[in-house]
Amino acid sequence: MRECPRCDRCYEDDVLVCPEEDNPTKASLPGGTLLAGRYQLEKRLGRGAMGQVYLARDHNLMAKRAVKTVRPDLLNNEDLQEGEAIARFEREAKTAASIQHPNVVNVTDFGKSPEGIFYLVMEFVEGETLHHLLRREGTLSVARAIALLRQISDGVEAAHHVGILHRDLKPANIFIMQPKRKTTRGNNDGFVKIGDFGLAKIVNEAVSEIDSKSGPASRGIIGTPEFMAPEQMQPNAILDARADIYALGTIAYQMLGGRPPFTGDLAQLIMQKMMNAPQPLSNLRTDLAPSVEHAVMHALAKEASGRPDTVTEWIDELEAAAGDAEEEADSAGESRVIVMAPSGAEIYVDDERKANVGRSGRVILTSIPPGLHVLRVARGGDMDDERVIEIRPDSNEQVIQAQMRPVPSPSQFSPSGSGMSGLSGPHSSIPGVVACSTCGSRFAAGAKFCGRCGGNTFIPVQEGALGTAPPPPPPSSGGYPGGSGQRPAPPKPAPSQYGSVAGAGGMFPCPTCRAPVTVGAKFCGKCGMHMAQAAAPARPAPSPYVPAPAPSFSLCRKCGTNYPPGTRFCGKCGIPIGA
Repeated sequence: MRECPRCDRCYEDDVLVCPEEDNPTKASLPGGTLLAGRYQLEKRLGRGAMGQVYLARDHNLMAKRAVKTVRPDLLNNEDLQEGEAIARFEREAKTAASIQHPNVVNVTDFGKSPEGIFYLVMEFVEGETLHHLLRREGTLSVARAIALLRQISDGVEAAHHVGILHRDLKPANIFIMQPKRKTTRGNNDGFVKIGDFGLAKIVNEAVSEIDSKSGPASRGIIGTPEFMAPEQMQPNAILDARADIYALGTIAYQMLGGRPPFTGDLAQLIMQKMMNAPQPLSNLRTDLAPSVEHAVMHALAKEASGRPDTVTEWIDELEAAAGDAEEEADSAGESRVIVMAPSGAEIYVDDERKANVGRSGRVILTSIPPGLHVLRVARGGDMDDERVIEIRPDSNEQVIQAQMRPVPSPSQFSPSGSGMSGLSGPHSSIPGVVACSTCGSRFAAGAKFCGRCGGNTFIPVQEGALGTAPPPPPPSSGGYPGGSGQRPAPPKPAPSQYGSVAGAGGMFPCPTCRAPVTVGAKFCGKCGMHMAQAAAPARPAPSPYVPAPAPSFSLCRKCGTNYPPGTRFCGKCGIPIGA
């Protein structure tokens, strides 16, 4: 079978070019697109450490299914007796299929194809994963988090009742089915289903007796390290329900704090989890009640004996803690977005440069209007983390953890380019910063229009902390000479009657708020006063756009982008706000 690296559609081996994308296909699985004579593989949905997931059509029932293939090398090994891997696979797959609960993805079939592919067939769940929800919103309110965690806990507890541990609980394995009809009260996050039950157990059992010199993964350390309990990282450890409780606590920590309690590579995670307690949630977010923090940290105890004995006991404790400190339904304060990123990173919202990250590793952004925005975090030497975020009007504080990855070397790119899937943007360094020559507002290089005054002339700005004086006006020639790639020195401003104040940087004080204003600016960047009213030389013509009373936010009617109050022009398409 072959796949298109662009659209992920599946084709027979004789289809060398995708007819939809006109792109070369690549070999993926042995055999054709019809698996085991029953399941027509149509499109790859995802790829993980244990295998791949495909959207398939069940020819017998004419229904959609999700087919997960298991990597053959995880089950076929020369150190296992012949037939031992398939016997264990069948035993554990039957056990996983025995879980019957509304919050668990049902396993409907399993087997091994004539080509040697081990597979599990599950119900197809339409919706988004908790991973995507958290990437978009960062953190959730306590009420929303507990509403989701209650459903997750019910599904996990049902599996524990029949003696099954999940062993790989994480946001990517939790699916949120969108409700068909929105309600006006409560949350609209939908119905939760947990996937991949028993798969980690299947793989663990199949490789548990392989010689230890084969590496950590061969000694049963299979799963997602950020969400694994400390004892799960020890070879031949006996696990119980408290390992899944630790994973649930980690998920709750990320839902409320914006990131897992521990991050890093496998060696770092093992050392941190064995030696240190997680950082308190109150260090990441300031609006959580101590009782809620205590309940979450209870599930993250290093020793299994320090955690609740059952999932029900833990979720009841968390719900009781939230009830004692119930949040107000309506938010009275302004929204606060906390972006956590490495020192030296630059923060952009809708391409407008907002801040640079200092040694604290966090930046607090305020007055971002509710709605969808594009957040970009950039740092030299790393790939940009660019994502669509949603600012909710019912939340006082949202925390977003930037995920910075090193720029891949040329050898890490596959010929088809598929090795870059999931990475954001092609940037390898901090993008250039430009400033509007009229009002001094700063944007990422490539902006066409100033979102503040509508100007379309920008000047490169030397890298540095925010708060420095706006750049001087552009040269009269309208361009910069030279082709060496080096940034030319900015031209000297024209003489000004404002003496040393203007001559020091082409500036003069705003008559209203005394903020420094660039000579030739139409508006004050701080208070918005029209500079035509100031006694500045060569004052510009009055703007035809008269500011209206400031709404709660400004919306571009053409592209739908939200901006802070007072924004007069859309930074994306350049039309006046409200036009």
